[in-house]
Amino acid sequence: MKNGRRLGVDFGDVRVGVAMSDSSGLLASPLLTINNDGVDRVVKAMVNLIEENEIVTVYLGLPIHLSGGEGSASNKVREFALILQESLPARVILRLIDERLTTAQAEREAMSAGKKVNKENIDQLAAVVILENALHAERIHGDWAGKPVLEI
Repeated sequence: MKNGRRLGVDFGDVRVGVAMSDSSGLLASPLLTINNDGVDRVVKAMVNLIEENEIVTVYLGLPIHLSGGEGSASNKVREFALILQESLPARVILRLIDERLTTAQAEREAMSAGKKVNKENIDQLAAVVILENALHAERIHGDWAGKPVLEI
């Protein structure tokens, strides 16, 4: 598994939750919530985070229906991914990862740990779940040999 910090991102129409791993890629922690005041602003904020924290991989949650199909939310995430990819340094890998049920899982985990769940932190907690799933997959499959989790 490649050393370096990773980001997990839960992209939404109103807010974008972000989680970050430690440099060994073992632990995922909530980082911040970015208000989605437009894709350009979100991309700028993401690029700044990536540069400041020397991020090596960004895992962007792709909302997929339980049936496996994609809808308008998936299209928005794919459009965002293409714009973000153009702004990233070449060393940074961007991968889409299935985010089915991550918000529900984040809410359950937070409540069982006695944490308060609200609009301000649920997106960060969902980003943590996205990142934890990706880190787990990395530990099992290595660095996935450069293959994207899901095609952009």
